[in-house]
Amino acid sequence: MTETKKLNTQRLTEMAFSYKQAGTLVGVAELDLFSKIDEGVTTVPALAKTLDLSEDVVDKLLIACMAQGLLEKEGDTYRNVPDVERYLVKGKPAYYGEYLIQQAKMEYDQWKDMAAACRRPLQPKGMYQALMRDDPEMARNVTVTGYNASISAGYKMAREFDFSPYSLYLDLGGGSGCYSIPACESNPNLRAIVFDFPNVIAVTKEFIEKAGLSDRITTMPGDFVEDELPSGADVISIIGNFHGTTRDEAEAVIQKAFDAVAPGGAVIISDHMLKDDKTGPIESALFNMFFVANSSRGYIKTPGEVRKFMKKAGGVDIEISEFIPGSVTRVVGRKPK
Repeated sequence: MTETKKLNTQRLTEMAFSYKQAGTLVGVAELDLFSKIDEGVTTVPALAKTLDLSEDVVDKLLIACMAQGLLEKEGDTYRNVPDVERYLVKGKPAYYGEYLIQQAKMEYDQWKDMAAACRRPLQPKGMYQALMRDDPEMARNVTVTGYNASISAGYKMAREFDFSPYSLYLDLGGGSGCYSIPACESNPNLRAIVFDFPNVIAVTKEFIEKAGLSDRITTMPGDFVEDELPSGADVISIIGNFHGTTRDEAEAVIQKAFDAVAPGGAVIISDHMLKDDKTGPIESALFNMFFVANSSRGYIKTPGEVRKFMKKAGGVDIEISEFIPGSVTRVVGRKPK
């Protein structure tokens, strides 16, 4: 006889109240508690004094962090778990606390009434266009925090994709240059062009100069959805912002990229993607809901859909690989010689 699984409300309750975990994590990151622990401030009294908080509040924060698996405890002292130590301690190479705080706080209220969001009309502009083209301050904030959040992924891309056969890399919507910079650092014969909105590339130039690559990485103002693309590049990428396009825009942009890339060149699309059967992964599925929350026209594609667009544009030897497990997929197509 098959035993019926006993149902309870735990799973649904955890989903409905997950904002409490998010609020705690963002708050603790904003207080910079993890950095203080890394510096050796590891007890309740010491943390309370350093953070200028009451010991009762610090005790509650630490209990919540322990329960969420963010900290470990030995006696009266606390230490960061490995991923917190790597990503949420200021000064660490992979620190992305500022990005996490900014994005979470910017999006937080947008998720409170999803039913109403489903009924709102779509915005006339794409989300990225509205943020980056029209608001210089927002463009700077997003570009700076985006560099901190994505530079490690840029080095990962430079390790995993062989840029050595290419001479000119066109980085569409390249933002801070967090992919162009590692690619050029790893390949001394490679030059790059970061193509993005004027408000963005004003900041991009600062990162390029800081990296000492101003002689090999240039910038060009433009919107890769609406504007013509420069010719001459033998490798072109759209990384981390392809999701903002509609289906028609996505197909047209891939066609433009294949038209612009030199014969024998490569086109890289790397972004959040759904499985081809659209059953997940959860991170990409919820990112898809972000467009609903913002009344935006974009959506998360599938690898099969991107492959189809590439084939229609004349792409061959199309390769699909997981770039960041559970969220980001990379699709590479090549233009025939």
